[in-house]
Amino acid sequence: MTGDDAIRNWLTEQWAVPAQERGVEVEGAPIVYRGWNLKATDLPGLLLIHGFRAHARWWDHIAPSLARTHRVAAINLSGMGDSGRRPAYSRAQHGREVMAVAAACGFDPVTLVAHSYGAIGCIMASIAEPDRVRRLIVIDTALPTAADVGHQIPVPPLRLYPTREAAIERFRLIPPGEWPIPEVLAYIAHHSVRETDEGWTWKFAEDAATSLNSEFYREALFGVPIPTDVIYGVQSEVMTPERRAMAAEIAPLCGPPIAIPCAHHHIMIEQPLALVTAIEALLATPRTR
Repeated sequence: MTGDDAIRNWLTEQWAVPAQERGVEVEGAPIVYRGWNLKATDLPGLLLIHGFRAHARWWDHIAPSLARTHRVAAINLSGMGDSGRRPAYSRAQHGREVMAVAAACGFDPVTLVAHSYGAIGCIMASIAEPDRVRRLIVIDTALPTAADVGHQIPVPPLRLYPTREAAIERFRLIPPGEWPIPEVLAYIAHHSVRETDEGWTWKFAEDAATSLNSEFYREALFGVPIPTDVIYGVQSEVMTPERRAMAAEIAPLCGPPIAIPCAHHHIMIEQPLALVTAIEALLATPRTR
């Protein structure tokens, strides 16, 4: 058996672990989440949060391993995945959705593990409700430095495709990375499209960036009072040295950053085993305030 065969077998085993799908209404929008080992109420709770225009199923090959020691849930933020849409979106509101799902699962306190955009709302939630958050693990996040103020997220046009296959064929990572595991990329792409009356399109609201681009939120991220850790891809262009340094500025209890070699921004797609190992190692090391 080759190393590639071993990874494929591991992925098959991970995806074979069934997940429960549940929902909760948050401020007028249905929020859908997936759960593993939720009935093991003697275990601590852990909530996985995806990045921008992603969805809960990005974690389907990661969550089962973490569920050996935790009750685990993965959220679809509003405007993304299988959750409902809103007239407008905000990072703080996404943070409130995270805490609502944690409450629905009985995770009190909760450990938040958040990738990219998803970490921003979690930082805000941790500041707003520190007693409900045990710790925060931030994965390759574009924390806004002073030079980033005013950055605008591109707003794409609505794209429609005649078939599911045609849409999946156009699936791309942003930023692209270089070494995605083909099976992981294909799995995520398969679960990233939905059918409408006009054709097939992506599982995200194209206009979500419009309201997010009007936010000036950098100052709202300072003063994180809970233990925080950072995981980043060595080849990532997103979590730069300046942004890693900012993590220590906003979170006085931030641990030293953990580097994942041979990984760009989407670590769970390029180096899922290393990501699981890093998260498990952090979880096995208690942090106190």
